[in-house]
Amino acid sequence: MKSIIKFLFLGLVLIFIIIGGIFIGYKSLISPVSNDNSLIEVDISDGSSLKSAARLLEEKNLIKNETAFLIYAKINSLENIKSGSYSLNKSQNVEEILQILNKGSKPIGIKITIPEGYEIRNIAEKLESAGITDFDSFISDTSNVDLYKSQYPYLNLPEVKSLEGFLFPDTYYISKEATNEQIIKMFLDRFSEVYEEQQLESKIQESGLNINEFITLASIVEREAVKKEERPIIAGIFYNRLSIQMPLQSCATVQYILKERKPVLSIADTKIDSPYNTYLIKGLPPAPIASPGLDAILATSNPQQTKFLYFVAKGDGGHEFSETYEQHLQAKKKYLGE
Repeated sequence: MKSIIKFLFLGLVLIFIIIGGIFIGYKSLISPVSNDNSLIEVDISDGSSLKSAARLLEEKNLIKNETAFLIYAKINSLENIKSGSYSLNKSQNVEEILQILNKGSKPIGIKITIPEGYEIRNIAEKLESAGITDFDSFISDTSNVDLYKSQYPYLNLPEVKSLEGFLFPDTYYISKEATNEQIIKMFLDRFSEVYEEQQLESKIQESGLNINEFITLASIVEREAVKKEERPIIAGIFYNRLSIQMPLQSCATVQYILKERKPVLSIADTKIDSPYNTYLIKGLPPAPIASPGLDAILATSNPQQTKFLYFVAKGDGGHEFSETYEQHLQAKKKYLGE
């Protein structure tokens, strides 16, 4: 009997030691990183999750552990962080940082909204009109992909020659003093957040495409589809065409060549000699034609399975879908008078 009591006592002692060790470890992980009170700027974009914010804070060495940060936020009901620009330092503990993020900060800089489907040249025009940078220098700096490859591994494919498609459309607050590199990293950081949150790496592998091809297809879906509910259907149609080596015949890719969004392409337009002319080439163009938004990315990662191969605009933002070329010709006659 005494041996059983002794065994139970030792077991309880061991449990308390383990619990005590976990508690001490947890307390250590939510304590300040150091005594350094130098200010570090942190930008929390609109729509950022607590998890993506925690990852950013750990990357900037403002917290010791992302998981401990998330646990503390959950236990203490401090999960409602707000977007904005913050000045934080390593001498602040997890509670202090969370209190600041939950209170929110006054946005610093000019509010710039990059719509879905914008090309880099459109972004450059918007930034120039806001007095933040000039068009030519921004275009030039977005072509220097090598500068960003070490920090953003998804740019490491040799065919990624430009950042077209990877500057994520969202609302940002940008200082007039910000350099092009800082602005570009804001866009890429937001893309990285979406990439992680939506688990795109595994979804892209399932699609059979690499990331450059996937974002290229998503950019075409973005530019072709107006209605959210039609995007998975249109993505599925393009996958169907790729599977049978049928040209994508996307007007959006020709518009990208023309740098003009013509409502109706001419026969001459569809015969332009360019790797982006999907009326002439089979497969995808070499790179994205615009920045796809979240809806287009999700549609491309989860296309609707149909037998459709054709679609024609109805004039109200929607499309008529067809399985055969004969049905497609009837739809064109109905809606375009052809």
